[in-house]
Amino acid sequence: MLTATDGEGHTVDTLLRGRVTLLQPVRGFRTSLDPVLLSAFVTPPFGHFLDIGGGTGALSFLLLARDAAATGVAIELQAPLAALAEDGRARNGFGGRLEIRAGDVRGLGRALGAARFDLVITNPPFRPVEGSRASPDETRALSNHEVALTLADWADVASRAVRPGGRVAAVFPASRALELGGALRARDLSPARLRFVHPHAERPASRVLIEAERGGRAPLVVEPPLVVHAEGLERFSPEVRRMLEED
Repeated sequence: MLTATDGEGHTVDTLLRGRVTLLQPVRGFRTSLDPVLLSAFVTPPFGHFLDIGGGTGALSFLLLARDAAATGVAIELQAPLAALAEDGRARNGFGGRLEIRAGDVRGLGRALGAARFDLVITNPPFRPVEGSRASPDETRALSNHEVALTLADWADVASRAVRPGGRVAAVFPASRALELGGALRARDLSPARLRFVHPHAERPASRVLIEAERGGRAPLVVEPPLVVHAEGLERFSPEVRRMLEED
């Protein structure tokens, strides 16, 4: 990711060798590698998608860049982040393909209608409030901890929004993989693909990528582990570099 400060308290970042532009606060919530990993895990076509907790637009923008026919709706609770996503949408030329709504997805999701989306995708706040220390920065706390949106909350929205046969995809802590799978199955979202993400080959998984199908009955496929960093180095592994279009 390349970064430049715009002089207004925001940075202008680029992904995919400049094909995606992202505006982010200098302080507060800033995107991680997770949207890149999730957008590369889910295979196109994406059809009409819903991005739950869209932040400043990273995940939605990556999907739109990867599939020229895709359209979507991104919902973000925090109005300042949604405003940056609006600006990023214009800079990327995605105006007619992406609708950005600021507000609580639990209410806005009902307004969008049931069974409307081919894909519901999310990089949600996934740290439980109990047993972990939330950031004193409110923006980071809301983005990273289940302060305003829990696993049960977004799974409820996803199960209602996705069409029969459609997909739900998420990135989540590996330590909560069983809890995640159980929450999806309880809502008729059958896990179809699973991939664990390891920071280094010799370290335990830190993330899990999951794709579930509404009403699906196919057996779960556990894909080979994804290693983020090359062995013994802090540089990204060849696979992650390909996801970033750096190789």
